[in-house]
Amino acid sequence: MCLVNQSTSTGCDQSSFSSGPQWVRFVGEGGTQIPTSAVGSNRCGTQATGWYSGEMPNVLDTTTNGTVCFEWSSNTCNWNTKILVTNCGSYYVYRLSASPGCSMRYCTDTPSDPTTTTTITTTESNVS
Repeated sequence: MCLVNQSTSTGCDQSSFSSGPQWVRFVGEGGTQIPTSAVGSNRCGTQATGWYSGEMPNVLDTTTNGTVCFEWSSNTCNWNTKILVTNCGSYYVYRLSASPGCSMRYCTDTPSDPTTTTTITTTESNVS
């Protein structure tokens, strides 16, 4: 997993998930979300860059199925893998698996329009 504007290398996320799928929350300078559009090859510290292709869950505590595409050359979805995304209010968590091959990584970025916190309020009225 690597920030979108990091230069190329041959980084690989396969070993990060060698024991199976894991729930991941991105925090800090590396970015907080997987980009929702292609970012170009040879970025994110790898050659084939991973970006999320699908609907983000817009309701608090809901999970959606989606796809991460790995962009290579002029093909924005040369390889792909299925993931889950959960809306946790002010952030998302992702259930990620090993990338389909090496020289592929999940990219991260800090979106200009991050998910909005959703709150549920109830009102009580006292009748005398």
